[in-house]
Amino acid sequence: MVPNRNAVGLCAVLLGMWYAGLTQNNGAAYLLCFVLTSVALVSIAHAWANLRGLRVEAHLVRSVFAGEEVAVNVRLSSDRQRLHGGVRVAPVGRGTRAEFPAVPAAGAVEGRMLVVAKTRGVFRTLPVRIESHYPLGFFTARTALDLAAPHHVYPAPLGELPLPINLAAARSGSGGARAGGDDFAGVRSWRAGESQRHIDWKAVARGQPLVIKEWSGDADTTVNLDWAALPALAPEARLSQLARWVVRAERDRRPYALRLPGVTIPAACGETHFHACLRRLAEFRAEFHAAEVP
Repeated sequence: MVPNRNAVGLCAVLLGMWYAGLTQNNGAAYLLCFVLTSVALVSIAHAWANLRGLRVEAHLVRSVFAGEEVAVNVRLSSDRQRLHGGVRVAPVGRGTRAEFPAVPAAGAVEGRMLVVAKTRGVFRTLPVRIESHYPLGFFTARTALDLAAPHHVYPAPLGELPLPINLAAARSGSGGARAGGDDFAGVRSWRAGESQRHIDWKAVARGQPLVIKEWSGDADTTVNLDWAALPALAPEARLSQLARWVVRAERDRRPYALRLPGVTIPAACGETHFHACLRRLAEFRAEFHAAEVP
């Protein structure tokens, strides 16, 4: 239980009443001062009782990248035969709290709060604060607890290095440079950082934007995302670069494999593979491999 800024205003009013009663010998001012003081003190017990009997639960928390906001659905229930008013559930740290104007007796309500995921890792709980200004707003009843909310926070997808695409030996033909098999699969826009060997320069000469001809067949377009290929970066920067490569490879629908010290995930693509790779990056214990960084 802690007084809040409303309590400061109450003290100023009570002090004014006490001074008026003292200087003017006004019994009514004394009486009103004592009555308001008594009501404020009684409200402390009601504010404390307002949080008793509440149960807080968090629904399944989805995984996000570090620095993003995650929406957490919170369920507040009561096992008491009384109404709980003005309850708030707020994350410890940056985020937006969930407001519950009223929790019915022996009932439940649901709300949503936003939590900023600050650092990558695997988390089993989510620290929150439950507080209330009920009933008069002069005192704040507050308690802290850890909600059971297992989730992963992936490394922030940062980095400027181009995607390490390993194409089979290119074969030239009348239509320009070929990368891949024998069947023409269309064109796509050239992306910064990609090799310029496969750009359709004839199309560029006709005033068209930079495009790359794609060929289907048995060419090896597997992307190998390897921790050992980034020796110049610090451990967390490596993880961020690998996360960015995973996002880009999945967006381009290219099969990609992930290699970390002691862990190898075979090449594939799709949502299941995407989250499996990012979970490995979130779980990675960088301090065990810090000596590898020159």
